[in-house]
Amino acid sequence: MRRHLLLALTVAILLPSLAILVASGVSLIEHERAIRVVARSYVQDLAEMVASRLDLRWGRFGLPGQEYPDRRTLDSSREFLFRFFSWRLSMPGWVAVIDEGGQIMTASPGAESLAQIAPGGVPVGHVLDIKDIHGKKYTIAAYPVRDTRWFVVAAVSWEALLGPMVRYGSLWALVISGFALAGLAAVWALWRWLIAPLRALENEVSRLRWGEETPAAKGAPAVFELQRLRGVLRHLAQTAIEKSRLMRRSVTDLVRVQEQERTRLAREIHDGPLQSITALIQQLRLADLAPSIEDRSRRMTMAEEGAHLAVRELRGLCDELSPPWLDLGLSQAVTELAERLSAHLDVAISVECESAADDLSSEAVLSLFRVAQEAIHNAVRHGRARRVELRGTREGNFFALEIEDDGEGFSPGEDFNALRVRGHRGLANMQERMALVGGTLELRSSPGKGTLVRCIVPLGAEGEAD
Repeated sequence: MRRHLLLALTVAILLPSLAILVASGVSLIEHERAIRVVARSYVQDLAEMVASRLDLRWGRFGLPGQEYPDRRTLDSSREFLFRFFSWRLSMPGWVAVIDEGGQIMTASPGAESLAQIAPGGVPVGHVLDIKDIHGKKYTIAAYPVRDTRWFVVAAVSWEALLGPMVRYGSLWALVISGFALAGLAAVWALWRWLIAPLRALENEVSRLRWGEETPAAKGAPAVFELQRLRGVLRHLAQTAIEKSRLMRRSVTDLVRVQEQERTRLAREIHDGPLQSITALIQQLRLADLAPSIEDRSRRMTMAEEGAHLAVRELRGLCDELSPPWLDLGLSQAVTELAERLSAHLDVAISVECESAADDLSSEAVLSLFRVAQEAIHNAVRHGRARRVELRGTREGNFFALEIEDDGEGFSPGEDFNALRVRGHRGLANMQERMALVGGTLELRSSPGKGTLVRCIVPLGAEGEAD
């Protein structure tokens, strides 16, 4: 049902408009039919009444056997008609008495316009609905006067008969029809500018290969909000493509780092423990060939020293891969790191760490240790720093570790992920390590003023990203 809800809502809006339009049309037709019936009935009654009165007048004043009334009777009838029309002036419509030649014998005031309304005449015994040149509607009827060759013609204007009912009745129907048409136009506009473009956008997005393609920049003409939605979807698709590229780059970087680490370990083992073990084997062979006990003892002593050297070198590699002092807490770990890197990189490193560091989880300790290690290497390698300070303090429910150096500094205006794409992976790796334990990384630096790396992690974090 929800799949077709939009279409159902459109139909629900469309049907009332159609119903109102049909009802308005039927009402308009029935309204005109009712007016026509009233006008015809009125005209017929008026013509029959006048004709019957004339019959009575002829019966009183006419001469038996005469086909036409004499002059005295005619004058008397005209006097009667004049009095009758004067008395009926308040009635709408016109009445005229004409002879068989079409000459008006007598008529009510305004009946002279009958010739303009019905210039072609009116069939006797019929009722006609006609319009004048101005579009006004009239109803006309003609009835014969019994035992004479005279005719009574009656006419009435619809507007004069029913007044506001004619004017406002049709106007009401037209207004309602206008509202109905406006509703239909609104439904059409809704479909044209919203529903159809929305369905097209839905079809386009459903076929989209997310992370590889983007929606078209422009679609069918639509409302502004839908155009903004297309822009947002396009931006999201472009972001997905960038993230996909970044993910592929991250995987490539990870593989490259792994290969580089393996190469470095192979080189360290080859240049260190392997050489010591080779020297040990050589000393053992020489001891076996020694001509005297003193020479053999000297060779064995040198072999033992080579074995101890190989052990120290292997232990150093193990400590670098997985520092055992991490189990002692962050304070001991960074202190040991500072002593080793200070000797190895020839840089002064100071450490100040509060006891709150003991409340950190092992995952948080490892992440902070690796960030500090990377920050110190970057300070010496890229910033040419001669002094580095490590400070660990508690800030409410959080622990902050700051690594500040006096190096050359730089402008960290770019996004860390953008730096990764350009090949600078250190800062991005540091940020990812902080995100893994629910922490944040802040970087403050400027050319010539050193660099401050600030790591903030929640106390007791279990290494899960929020």
